[in-house]
Amino acid sequence: MTVLVTGSTGFLGRRLVHKLIEHNYQVRCLVRTPGRERIFERGSVDVYYGDLDNADALASACQGVEQVIHLVAVIRESGSATYDAINHLGVEQVLEAAKGAGSVSQFVHISAVGAVNDPSLPYLRSKWQGEQAVINSGLTYITIRPSLIFGEGDEFINSLAAAVRLFPVVPVIAGGRNRLQPIWVDDLAQCIALSLSRHDLHGHTLELGGPDQLSYNQIVDIISRTMNRRRLKVHVPIWIMKINVAMMEFFMSRPPINAEMLKMLRVRNVAELGMVEQTFGFRPRPMEGNIDFVNEVTLRDAMKINMGVVPTHIRDH
Repeated sequence: MTVLVTGSTGFLGRRLVHKLIEHNYQVRCLVRTPGRERIFERGSVDVYYGDLDNADALASACQGVEQVIHLVAVIRESGSATYDAINHLGVEQVLEAAKGAGSVSQFVHISAVGAVNDPSLPYLRSKWQGEQAVINSGLTYITIRPSLIFGEGDEFINSLAAAVRLFPVVPVIAGGRNRLQPIWVDDLAQCIALSLSRHDLHGHTLELGGPDQLSYNQIVDIISRTMNRRRLKVHVPIWIMKINVAMMEFFMSRPPINAEMLKMLRVRNVAELGMVEQTFGFRPRPMEGNIDFVNEVTLRDAMKINMGVVPTHIRDH
């Protein structure tokens, strides 16, 4: 069976492709930038080039595939890559190509915990709009909403690790009590791969997280322990953080946190505990004990990350 993966060379995509190969699927990758497919063993995947605004490329990539897994999304807006253009309209464009192919029997859409029809939360609203496009497409579908995804190359954990590396006191937004449910990227990839053969999940929206619901404070503490650093936390009022973020967005092309991320840190980001075990039959890895990669963040790396530049050797893990 042939599976098309959009976003195949990204943080989650590259792990998912390897999982699909392990499960004996024939994998077709939609690659935006020629050359990025070199991360995969030569001949292991079928490569098509194109992006979401190229209808002909999407139509060609969907021809003859039975399943489509759509991963492409943006959490930062840049130029024409807006939340609406990618997370909403981009989903519609892939759906249109999938329907036009005539061979696609299932569409698996990766969304996000917290997706909601709230105009004050543009990112999460765009994810909700993408979900609605899938629901109304007429295709058989499964929607998966992960909580915070962690693993080598992730942006969130490495950004916090940079702060722990650089500063004796780590700033924490507001009270730091909002909870997240970090799920290891390989575990999420395994869930997605397993979902392809689960006809009982058709038409369902699954919220998935790791085994622990952790506050922002607890996540900072876990990173500090992993890096063997004793760090104090200072709780910064939200209004001060808004000013700081606005300044970073003005002076940096890619600040470590933007206004939308700041909003999302105050939004519920947890799934029901035990959903991975109940649905897919395995226990996901906890965050603590599985983030040794943060020790690879050097002082120089940390300075770059806090200036809005993620070093290639960290980003491309």
